[in-house]
Amino acid sequence: MATLEPRVIEVPIDNSNDVLEIDCSQLPEHAAEICDILENEGSALRFYQLFALEYYKQGHVEEAVVALKRGMANAKANDQTAKVPLLNLLASIYVQKAKSATTTAAPSDRDIMLKMATALLTEAERIDRTEPNTHLVGGMLDLAKRLPDAALQHFDAALKAAPRSVAALLGKARVLFSKHRYQHALEVYQQVLVLRPTGKPDPRIGIGLCLHKLGHAADARRALARAAEVDPTAAAPHILLATMDLNDVKRMLDPRIAEAPITEATTQSVGEILHSAMTYLHRAYERQPDCAATLIRLADRMFFQSNYDAARGLAERALKSADTMAIQAEAHYQIARAYHAAKRFDLAYDAYQKCLGINDKHSLARYGLGQMQLHRTDMSSAEATFQRVLDYHPKCVEVLRALGYLHARLPNTKAKALEYYEREMQVLADEATEQAKRFGQPTDDIAGWFSDANLFLESGLLYEASSAKKARKAYSMAADILQRPSTTAAADTSVGDAIPELWNNLGVLSQLTGDDDAAIFSEYNQAARKCTNALADARLRLTDMRKGAAPAAAASKAASEVQRLENTLATITYNVARFYEHCGFWDKAEALYTRLLADIPTYIDARLRLAHIAFFFRGNAEEALEHISQAVAIDSKRSAAWLMRGNIELHRKSVQDARRAYEHVLKDIAKHDIYALCSLGNYYLAAGKSDHNRATSEANPASATAKKAKDMSTQNYKRALEFFDKCLLLDERCAAAAHGTAIAMAERGHANDARQVFQDVRDAATAGLGPLTLCTPASELVFKIAKHQQALSAALDGAAAAPPPMLAESPVGCDVLLWSGINVAHSYVEVGNYRQAVLAYEASLRRLQEATKAMESADTSPAASSQFVVSALEAKCGTETQDSNSVAPPTATRLTDAERTERKRVERDLRLYLIRALYIQAKATKDIEIMRAALGHIRSLCADENINLPESALTPDTSAADSGADAAMETGADGGGDEAKDADSDVEMTEDIAETVAEAVAESGSEKKPLQVRLSPDDCLILYDLALVEQSVAQLVSEQPESQRTLQDLTAAATYIAHSTAAFTFLASWGKTMQKKRQKLLFSPRLATERANYSRALVSKLTRKQQEQEAFERQRHEHVEQWRKQQEEDEKRKREEAEAAVRAQQEAERKMLRDAEERNAILREQMAASATKQDDADTPSGRSKKPRVRAAPDDFISDNDDLAASDDAAGSDAGAARQHKSKKAKQLTRKPAGEPRGRVRAKPSSGHTEEDPEGSTPPPRKRRNVTEEEEVTTPTESSKYKSKAIITDSDDDSNA
Repeated sequence: MATLEPRVIEVPIDNSNDVLEIDCSQLPEHAAEICDILENEGSALRFYQLFALEYYKQGHVEEAVVALKRGMANAKANDQTAKVPLLNLLASIYVQKAKSATTTAAPSDRDIMLKMATALLTEAERIDRTEPNTHLVGGMLDLAKRLPDAALQHFDAALKAAPRSVAALLGKARVLFSKHRYQHALEVYQQVLVLRPTGKPDPRIGIGLCLHKLGHAADARRALARAAEVDPTAAAPHILLATMDLNDVKRMLDPRIAEAPITEATTQSVGEILHSAMTYLHRAYERQPDCAATLIRLADRMFFQSNYDAARGLAERALKSADTMAIQAEAHYQIARAYHAAKRFDLAYDAYQKCLGINDKHSLARYGLGQMQLHRTDMSSAEATFQRVLDYHPKCVEVLRALGYLHARLPNTKAKALEYYEREMQVLADEATEQAKRFGQPTDDIAGWFSDANLFLESGLLYEASSAKKARKAYSMAADILQRPSTTAAADTSVGDAIPELWNNLGVLSQLTGDDDAAIFSEYNQAARKCTNALADARLRLTDMRKGAAPAAAASKAASEVQRLENTLATITYNVARFYEHCGFWDKAEALYTRLLADIPTYIDARLRLAHIAFFFRGNAEEALEHISQAVAIDSKRSAAWLMRGNIELHRKSVQDARRAYEHVLKDIAKHDIYALCSLGNYYLAAGKSDHNRATSEANPASATAKKAKDMSTQNYKRALEFFDKCLLLDERCAAAAHGTAIAMAERGHANDARQVFQDVRDAATAGLGPLTLCTPASELVFKIAKHQQALSAALDGAAAAPPPMLAESPVGCDVLLWSGINVAHSYVEVGNYRQAVLAYEASLRRLQEATKAMESADTSPAASSQFVVSALEAKCGTETQDSNSVAPPTATRLTDAERTERKRVERDLRLYLIRALYIQAKATKDIEIMRAALGHIRSLCADENINLPESALTPDTSAADSGADAAMETGADGGGDEAKDADSDVEMTEDIAETVAEAVAESGSEKKPLQVRLSPDDCLILYDLALVEQSVAQLVSEQPESQRTLQDLTAAATYIAHSTAAFTFLASWGKTMQKKRQKLLFSPRLATERANYSRALVSKLTRKQQEQEAFERQRHEHVEQWRKQQEEDEKRKREEAEAAVRAQQEAERKMLRDAEERNAILREQMAASATKQDDADTPSGRSKKPRVRAAPDDFISDNDDLAASDDAAGSDAGAARQHKSKKAKQLTRKPAGEPRGRVRAKPSSGHTEEDPEGSTPPPRKRRNVTEEEEVTTPTESSKYKSKAIITDSDDDSNA
């Protein structure tokens, strides 16, 4: 708005020509005095405006407001238009006061000012809507309200009324710039420059900003430099030039936006640009020392130079002189940041709050506030603060790191922390990829761009609880970063040398993930080397401090460092010994444990490992219990020692001692110990099963003994479920407790529910849905009760604190996938789903065999790695190291004898379970093929276990018959016509086998000489099962219909029944002998005797069935021969009929050919006759005698006319002959249109009717088309008519 600037204002005196001169430099303190003068003189309203402007320029804003209000009060009612300039001026003053409102003012002051300005403008628009200044002030008001679109409309309206209004153009340009329409804003600023080249504010500054945003940095610098030349006192151009220099430095140093890698030349260039920026800032400060923007920029530079007091002082000065809320917010942020860096967190917290109170979208201030909330442990507020920043900046790695750190320390939010860490890794990887592409570098090694090891250390620590593979990968990344040469350390050292725990963790995680043994030893070797070197350096520093009388705090810190490294070395040694156990080097592991105990006698875990080796590897229970007693003497509250004692007692069959050990743990040490709870649950589960078997074995189920046993069984099952339920409450992923609960459910008659539990546990273990607690091994359903074979491990004691060591190689009893699969199969058997049971048994058997094979074929560990670790320990203990070349390499034994025996037993039982499921399925479905599969499995088991009947139980004939059973079974299922050829020999073989069986039974069944053989109860049970399956195969074969079996099937069945009879007879006799000796039997001799008798009866039945089968196959063979002969006769008849049809067809074709030749001969004669007539017609006499023939309507000559012409040209004899031939030719001409084909049209004069060719008439003859050259012409003068006798092909040519 244009304003007058008089230094002396002349006020006309009322009713006089004189004027009153008022010097503006000497205005009264209060504007009321001037207003009184103006009222007395009756001055115009414009004088109130002039004096208000003078007061406003001199900084007396309130006096200017008073003058304007007095002027509006004196406005005349009939001249409201003169009041509009005062309204606009007062409204603009209120807008400026609202913009410059400080943070000390109440939050509503700014709104009050804006409302007052709005009311004034509304009044001005009511009086005069066309006033340009009203629209101009309205645009300023909308800008203050942050309504750029409405402001742009007001400025456009002002420009419409006054196109050369500089203020409106500047306002419009500012709005366009804020809306990122830089090109349009640039054009408007250029218009202002043309209209007012030397005006203020300088439009060149706006031009420079627009050019900078449009990417024309050089032109922007020239525009700002020109602005500085035009107005040497202006500070804004210098501030903007300094800002551009600082942005250039950021682009060169920030790898996320840098265009080239940082080099020495880049560093030198950065120094020059920083010097230039500081020069511009100093120039701006010299020109306007109180410029808030200059002070803010200088405070920022002081902060990065770590001069926090100076930075805070400059920011406080900027706060006092700030005229906009944005600069006020930035000043508070600079103050808060300075307090934050100086660790004055309370003051920083308040300053951050003030900054956000002015500018709620200041992300840096909100991030700092979140850090202050973290320092105050206000986790919920900090999370909300960081999350709000993340909403605005989803790829801010600092915020992601803060959220990950926060959730890692909150309960039950570890997964959320990992999510934030993974997002940060992804953002960094994407930025590294983009940077590599900008630099033209390969993108396959993005890991080299990561530089913060703490990110991977934090994430690896969280991954340890969920995924060993991911944890190892994270630690590997951290190790790679830490191994890079440090810029502050020696050239041959790295930061990672001071963290040997990292390499120890890598070794442990490699063991857990099943990595290569050599790689694991290498990691342990590196950990031991780094730890040994760091320990030596720490001891040296501690010695120097003690000699040099260093401060007590520094000496204490050095001593703590030595203690930490000693404990770390002990942990590494312990883990290496555990790895020796894993690899089967029991002697080397025992030696390391012994050396470790010599150095740290209170190392209880090492002593417990010695107890484990003594019992499970050497089988020395007394030595193992002695080690446990020593551990208990050191710490009687160590639950691991008592648990291992219970485990060993359980293996020694001292069930009650084991129970007391577990109960001691729960009563006196830890009432929530998962292992002890599961162990007692398994104990009561076994007791319940034992009582149940005792109750069912009673002859009288209603007896008092049976009832008592049943009640005890129910009570024990209930107690077992109580222990398992408590385990699941404490750890819902405890696989042992889930298995125990499912076993109890199945044995109480809830097989379907139990199967679902087993399936869920197996699926969870297979899918890797979090860690499963394997505190106790799974158990088998019905057949076996849970056994405790878990190797225990625990952390170091207080004297040598370390991370928990890893578990040793798990025994077969701890394979959760194996036992869950077996139990699922058991459940399928219980509910009758035998097909699924067989599949589950086969999958479990494969898993067991593969695991055993992998353990037996394990490689030995590298000698160099193992020798280094032992040498480090020996040096630490002060002993000499043996020469590794003089010691024979140790032999790895991953499987102890006890474990190998246990695996063989489990495999044999599993194969028996499979055979049992096949047997039950075959009996239920009467499927002979399934029963044969069961027979194949059990025969294979007998062959692998070398289980056979004694020689005395078999005759030579039966032995020979047994050896040929497999071949008979393989060919017995085919069934064809060839088997009938050997029917007589099969009958004779069956009769011989029956006699052999009778002799074998008679010989082995005699009790005069009891059999003296040594067979284990399990072997006898397998023999019993073999005989039972063989008997079942024979029975099923005998029950098969004659059409579904063959003589070879019966022969194989007879072979099986021979062996089955001999086996049952032997087992019955042997069982009676063992009963007399009161030996334990797994089968009933009485049932064996009954089975033997049934086998004898089945022999005669098979003989009869064989005779019937022979007769059936002979009859079937005869029927097949008869059918074959009938088929041959039918084929011969069909072949003769086909040959006759071919001959008839050939004859018909020859006849048609003869007819065609006859027709061609007639045609040739007609053509010759026509040619003769044509020659006669050419003579004069002939032409004169030629009658004129009228053409038919279709331009064809009738047949009668042709014949008449022929008779005239030739003699009467020749004419008669041609007339006879013409009658035959007329039958071959084309039929009239519309007449059906296949009928012969006779002449009407002949008196004959049409004949149907389907009757006795011969088939139509093939006719040929006549070409143009062969068309017959009539002997006319002009030759314009053509003959109608055109030969065409018949429609029945294809059928000829």
